[in-house]
Amino acid sequence: AAIAAAKAQSMPKDNIQRSIDKASKGDGENYEEIRYEGFGPGGVSLIIEALTDNRNRTATNVRTAVAKNGGNLGASGSVSHGFDRMGLISYPASAGDAEKVFEAALE
Repeated sequence: AAIAAAKAQSMPKDNIQRSIDKASKGDGENYEEIRYEGFGPGGVSLIIEALTDNRNRTATNVRTAVAKNGGNLGASGSVSHGFDRMGLISYPASAGDAEKVFEAALE
């Protein structure tokens, strides 16, 4: 059904085959954790941690989001000296939507 839908949208045969090959590998996605450091509006220090399968796309997206809001990314170690990792807050998926989890984390 997916192949028929792709052909109906005039997707090239090579793209269809590449998608099939990627899905059939069975390895799953290779995600990696990346940390960005920078400064927000007013010189606020930021540490942004991301989990991604594409480093380049994530770097561009983070840089764009920070720049649009008046900040800029710095080099590694530029702000981390001012932070200490104190713990990790995690919730199961059954805890609710993003808003409920965020409110609970704030409290």
